Amino acid sequence: MNARTIALTSIFTALGVTLRLLKHALAGTIQFMNAPLFSAMVAGYVAGPFSGALTGVLSFTLSDALIMLGPWTPINAMLAGIIGASWGLLKGEYRNSTIFISAFFSEFLYDILSSFALYAVFLKDPLIALVYSLVGLYMPVMGGYLIAVGPITEFVTAGLTTLVVNRLKKLGVTGRVVP
Repeated sequence: MNARTIALTSIFTALGVTLRLLKHALAGTIQFMNAPLFSAMVAGYVAGPFSGALTGVLSFTLSDALIMLGPWTPINAMLAGIIGASWGLLKGEYRNSTIFISAFFSEFLYDILSSFALYAVFLKDPLIALVYSLVGLYMPVMGGYLIAVGPITEFVTAGLTTLVVNRLKKLGVTGRVVP
């Protein structure tokens, strides 16, 4: 690993933690952007799989340590790390629409899997847990109160990811770094 990879990983981790803490301070538990996942996807795209994975894991773990650790922390950190690493496997140049769709479905997959993992613990029936995970994106379940929070979060996170990746491409920051 070289200094550039370390620097980019540090910057994107700090960005993910800071944005999540800012969102938490301003909006409380209302979720309209997944800052750690956003930073992991951008880090993966810009600096490769290792940076994306480490940024995802650290962003969730450090921000949860400052907000509130819980059984969701390792699940969210692991999922963000896997998704961040997968973004590091993208090769070549992509249109903004492809980046947006990829980010949208990455966030969608994250939302389903993170919800499923926690619902499965409490509900014991995997099929019911999956149904709650899907329905919970659109309607309040298990104590939720927001409608369509899933698609809104997916759209905002994908839009922000697309804007930042596009800007970093214009600045020439997207060159892959070999660890």
